[in-house]
Amino acid sequence: MAFLEDARAARGGGPVGHSWPALWPAGLRRELPGVRRVEAWEGNGAAFARFTSPSGPLFLKYLPLGWRDARAYRRFGREIAYLRDLAPLCPVRHAPLLHAAQEEGRLRAHLLTPDLLPETHGWGAFQTEAQRGAALLDVVRVMAQLHAFWANHAALRGVWAWHPGALLRQAERIAVKATGPNHQTLREVSAALPDLLQRTPLHTIAHGDIHSGQLLWPVAGGLPFLIDYGQVHTSIPGEDLAHLLYVRLNASERTQWADTLREAYREEAAAHGLSLSPARLRHEEHAGLALNVLGTLKTAARSPGSGVQGAVQNVLASWAEWLA
Repeated sequence: MAFLEDARAARGGGPVGHSWPALWPAGLRRELPGVRRVEAWEGNGAAFARFTSPSGPLFLKYLPLGWRDARAYRRFGREIAYLRDLAPLCPVRHAPLLHAAQEEGRLRAHLLTPDLLPETHGWGAFQTEAQRGAALLDVVRVMAQLHAFWANHAALRGVWAWHPGALLRQAERIAVKATGPNHQTLREVSAALPDLLQRTPLHTIAHGDIHSGQLLWPVAGGLPFLIDYGQVHTSIPGEDLAHLLYVRLNASERTQWADTLREAYREEAAAHGLSLSPARLRHEEHAGLALNVLGTLKTAARSPGSGVQGAVQNVLASWAEWLA
């Protein structure tokens, strides 16, 4: 049904069609002649397609008409805005935005970039513990470069401005409305957050969901590309670091890797102009963990799937360790 609706909309000049080039907007078809689809699939919060073209491989990320997913539509807005306005300023490698459009009335959106897959590989290519360890170090190095470049940057204004007061009010609302087994933890986190944020004077761009699956490593070598900016926002450096350490890594992995990853992050950040002592990084990490507790529990209340519940248990156990 979504395909049929997309086809009808494309014939009427809609902003994006399904995954076949014939259903793309006429202007985009004229701009990119000779495009041929390689594959198409649906994922969490978006649909995707890969294409060949005379000018090189292309990657399309889009919301089909039939989905009408308001949350996914807002994420598209953030990703498009970052790739269009901020990413070109930053040295962190990314796929440049070639074309994008949104249609609020029908909650449709798309963005088009070069397809990185032919020249990169993902986390799954690392088969040994040594390879995965080196790749994890790449994750925190890219994270540190992102944070260092945007730390208190003049471009972080307007929609990218840092508003800690709004964040604190949101945390308080979440805590007040909280019910169920974790309501006391939410209230503890909300109560601790003002002091934690006061001790973290930096603000920067946070990726919002950084982990090993959000990077693509060039076959030719070098630092990886950072992808999937749907949750990008202005925050503190500790939010991304805590997300990796306390949401994405399990307890065994933290025991093995956390200290090494922290030091690699500090070294890379310092190499790019952001100096953080171990004590200051610990403050960042503590505040970032608090933000991840709030965010993870909020997500779990909205989408109580098994994967989210695993993240909840991970982040709650980590918060309890900080209080011990």
